[in-house]
Amino acid sequence: MSFNKNELEDKAKEVVEKIKELVKEGNVTRVRVRKDEHVILNIPMTVGVVGTFIGAAAAPWALIIAAITTIGFDCTVEVEKKDGTVTTVYGK
Repeated sequence: MSFNKNELEDKAKEVVEKIKELVKEGNVTRVRVRKDEHVILNIPMTVGVVGTFIGAAAAPWALIIAAITTIGFDCTVEVEKKDGTVTTVYGK
């Protein structure tokens, strides 16, 4: 899969919007960005942190976008829910 820089940024923002929607539902405990078996970014979603994320474009959302655009879309973005299930937002 080949993207130019603008396409990568647009796709990354789309993935972040999907994550924000799940976080707003209130049952996400963690967000992970993986490249193969390596975890590139692992953000726990505590109650205080979630409020910050929902309120504005906080630095952690920028980190997710940066991680995705830096490694391209040969990665997986996952959200872990309170019940322990993992949902793949993007990737394999």
